[in-house]
Amino acid sequence: MTHLFAVAVFMVMFFWHCGYRLTSWDYFIATAAVYVPCYVYPWLRTCFQYGVNSKAQIFVEDSGFIRITIPANFHWVPGQHCFLRFTSFGLLHALSAHPFTICSLPSEKPNEQSELTFFIRPEKGFTAMLYRYALENPGGSAPVLVDGPYGGINMQRYQDSDHLLVVSGGSGAGWCLPLIEKIVRHRMISADEEQGQIARPSGKESPAAEGLGNRSNSRPLSLRVILATRDSSCRAWFLRAVSELLSKHSQADSSFNTDFQVEVCLTDKAIQPVNLEHKPATAPMPKGSLSSTDKNNVEEGGRTINVPEREFEGRPQLPQIVQEASSVAEAGQSLSVFVCGPKTMQNDVRNAVAEENLKILQGSTTGAVYLHTEHFSWA
Repeated sequence: MTHLFAVAVFMVMFFWHCGYRLTSWDYFIATAAVYVPCYVYPWLRTCFQYGVNSKAQIFVEDSGFIRITIPANFHWVPGQHCFLRFTSFGLLHALSAHPFTICSLPSEKPNEQSELTFFIRPEKGFTAMLYRYALENPGGSAPVLVDGPYGGINMQRYQDSDHLLVVSGGSGAGWCLPLIEKIVRHRMISADEEQGQIARPSGKESPAAEGLGNRSNSRPLSLRVILATRDSSCRAWFLRAVSELLSKHSQADSSFNTDFQVEVCLTDKAIQPVNLEHKPATAPMPKGSLSSTDKNNVEEGGRTINVPEREFEGRPQLPQIVQEASSVAEAGQSLSVFVCGPKTMQNDVRNAVAEENLKILQGSTTGAVYLHTEHFSWA
C-alpha cells in the first residue's frame, strides 16, 4: 500500500502546486479514465465470474512453504498466475491483490473438482501473516477472492517441442510441477492410445488428448528438470511432490524411463560450480554428486515410486546445461527452455539460449531453441 499512499500524496501536492491553473484538471481526468476502469474490472470479473464465496485452505508444508488450495471451475495452463484477495485479514489486505503462480493443473475428469494450488515461501508482510495463520490453524480455511488466470507459457511451443528443459531455483520448485504433470499426463494418454484404451466415439479425439493437436503423440520426447536449492527440506518436499504426480497418473506396473530426469543441486554446500553433463550409465557420476543412483525411491500410498532423480552439490553450470540440451538442435529437433528463478539464473539462461540461437542463425546448426522466463517473485 506504500505506492498508493505515495500516489495520494503526489496528487495532493500536485493539485496544490498547480492551483487549478491551465490544464491541471485534464491530467487528473486522464489518470482517472485509465486507472479507475483497470481497478474496477478485476472486482467485477471476480464477483460475476468466480463469485465471492470461495474458501482457501491453508497449510504449512515440511519444506516451510505455505500451501493454499482453492476449488475452481475454470481452465488454466502451466505458468499462469492469479491475484488473491483475502477478506478476513483486515481491510488493507482485502483491497490488496497478491499475485501467486498456480502450481497445479485443472482436472481432466468431468466429475472431479479442479483445485488451484499455490506454494508460497513466507517472507515479510502478508506472507508472514499467512504463515502464522496456517501454524495456528492447520488446514484452516479463509474467504478469498480470485482474479485470473493471467500469463502462462506458450502451449503451442510446448506441444511442438521435441525436448523440454525446465530450470528453477528456490520457491520456483512449485512452478515446475504443472509442467511435470503435463508431460506425465501426456505419456499416460499416449500409452493408453497405443493399447487402445481411449475410446473415440464418432471419430472424435478424447477430451484428454484434444490439447495435443494433430502432431505425433511422441512429442515432447524428453523432459529434464533442474532444481537449485540451498534447503535440503525443499529437495525432499519436491521429490515427494513429483512422486505424488507419478503415482496419480501411472498404473501400479508402470515406470518412467530416461526421457524424464530430475536433477537437484544443493547450493548451500557449493564452493565450485558442478558439472551436470549426462554420462553413460557405466561411467562414474559427475564430480560433486551426492548419489550414485539415478533412481530415488519414495513411498507414496503404500507403493514405492521410482523418481528418476540425480543429486549434486553446488551451483549448476547453466550455460553448459543449455549447450548440452541444445545439441538436439543439430539433428533438426527443437528445444524449449523454461526458467523460473532469481535474476542471475534467468540472465545466465537467457545468454546461453541467445548464443545457441546465434549458432542457428549462422547456419552452424539447425532446429530451434525457445525460451520462456518467469518472474521469480511471483512463483
